Amino acid sequence: MKARSNHRQAAVLVLASILLLLSTSALSGYRPGEESGRVITTPSATSEVSVMFGKKIVRQLYTSCGLNISYLDVPAARAVMMAEKSQSDGELARIPMAVKDDAPLLPLSTPIDEIRLVPLFLNNESATAHANLTGKRIGFLNGYRMIASVLPEDATPVATSDTFQLVNLLERKRIDVALTLEWDALAAKYHNQDMVIGEPLLESSLYHWVHESREQDIACLSGELNRMKADGRLQRAIREGIESGSPNQAQ
Repeated sequence: MKARSNHRQAAVLVLASILLLLSTSALSGYRPGEESGRVITTPSATSEVSVMFGKKIVRQLYTSCGLNISYLDVPAARAVMMAEKSQSDGELARIPMAVKDDAPLLPLSTPIDEIRLVPLFLNNESATAHANLTGKRIGFLNGYRMIASVLPEDATPVATSDTFQLVNLLERKRIDVALTLEWDALAAKYHNQDMVIGEPLLESSLYHWVHESREQDIACLSGELNRMKADGRLQRAIREGIESGSPNQAQ
């Protein structure tokens, strides 16, 4: 009887240890380096054209380097925050000013491309009337840190998840101007030639970011990105993304 009791106690201790280990693991969250593949955070809940072709481009980079990739789709602001907190292997694409200086993230040695934040107007009449952004109702993409640097203090801000929702608000005259990336503005104009794209409010290089624990990936990923630029694959992916983006994706 005593031996059986000892065995029972030992089993209980082992079970308790296993449960404690599982609980600790669940609470600790994802840690870069624990998986053989790569987990990259990316903005979710959006039909934004730039995000769609950005994911395609970054996946091609990793595949060419023999690396598996999966995307962790979360709201835009949370995506970069999770990467900064070491909860992923990297962030899809951000400009340097949108990434904290002390974050454990390293950019590829070459940018994906140069991006421009532009105002988008419904037509020429609207562009003339609202060229001065001050005091206007301004729609923008929620969760993008760069917006704060150009949004006038006296503006009435209206946040949405993608450019086609902004277009819908413009058409319903709920906003006067939309702030979006030039790529997404071009996608909107591709479907409505009357739309007017204003002068850029912000220009910067756009980089893919890798967690510092994956620094060894940078050389291969950067080299492949340079090859995609040199043979025109990157420019073609961007052009196809702009031309295939559909305003019907937005609700």
